[in-house]
Amino acid sequence: MKILIAGNLVNHGYFLTKLLRENGISAELLFRKKPEISEDPLKFDPDLKEYPNWVKTWDGSNKNWKWNVINIMRKYDLIQASTELPIFSMFSRKPYIVFATGSDIIELAHQNNLKAFLLRRAYKKAKLIIVPGLYMYPSVKKLKLKKTIFLPLLWDYNKYKLENNLIKSNNKFTIFHPTRHDWLVKGNDKFLNAFVRFAKERNNVQLIIINHGKDYQKSINIIENVKEKVKILPNRLGQNEMLQYYHQSDVVVDYFNLGSTGMIGQEAMACEKPLIQYVNTLLYEEYYKEIPPIVNANTEDEVYQALSKLADDPKLCEKIGKDSRKWLLKHHDPQKIIKKYIYLYDSVLNKVKFEIIKEKINSI
Repeated sequence: MKILIAGNLVNHGYFLTKLLRENGISAELLFRKKPEISEDPLKFDPDLKEYPNWVKTWDGSNKNWKWNVINIMRKYDLIQASTELPIFSMFSRKPYIVFATGSDIIELAHQNNLKAFLLRRAYKKAKLIIVPGLYMYPSVKKLKLKKTIFLPLLWDYNKYKLENNLIKSNNKFTIFHPTRHDWLVKGNDKFLNAFVRFAKERNNVQLIIINHGKDYQKSINIIENVKEKVKILPNRLGQNEMLQYYHQSDVVVDYFNLGSTGMIGQEAMACEKPLIQYVNTLLYEEYYKEIPPIVNANTEDEVYQALSKLADDPKLCEKIGKDSRKWLLKHHDPQKIIKKYIYLYDSVLNKVKFEIIKEKINSI
């Protein structure tokens, strides 16, 4: 079988394609020519000097780029598409799987425009939809999507790990909040209000945030009175830069309105950093059978208490960090998850009924 992985958001497509090929699958990757730094394999894989021959690109400056994408897709037996690319897959006349990335299924698909309409239609016509984050399930329910499979997020946790030889550049209690500023979706305001309270009580603290998101300026307004304790990074850091900031941090803070960890949270856990965010414990008990060892907080007061507790207890930070990596590798082992992907591809191409696929996937 010849598989096309269409889309490379934060290099997930590259890592997946590389693993598939290492496991004997004829897989190729498709993404936009001249990608952003966070989506460029050359910035992600230190062993990569040039794109391998299994990487295909399309030129977005070409007026016929949409048809070019569809024509490329028609050369494969099966397509796995992410972000907006399921729309193109729908017109390729080839069987396709959707890989939901986050904002595509929880934001774009609910809008009232042509692109959203086509995306919803593409979801309905897909052979199945891979859901890698539990926070996506409210949208799955709202969109009335039936053929969904939960697969824990596949990521390179050998790259993201604690490096004991790296020494922090300062002795401040450092909090890393690399989440985009979207208060409705992410709940950044809860954390930032808590941080201001926390920072006014303590001198030896630092917050690191990223200039990214529609509510960024509103976030800046909140922290105006403690801005001397805030470091602002440019938008769209590469993975290697993100890794350096994980290592320079004592605590990582992600989001508070969605209910499960995403890539940032899981990278923090892999680096043995205590994570503060909100998770829906009922969802974790249903899908994972156990709750991750993070600091679960949902309100401003809970976030403030979490910051205070961790700042006062370095040993607790260390314990939560170590437990987090153990939990992550137990549930997100890449070699186990890649076998599930291969089973899905083989089952779709052999026209196995969805009900049978869903029943058997958890036994792999």
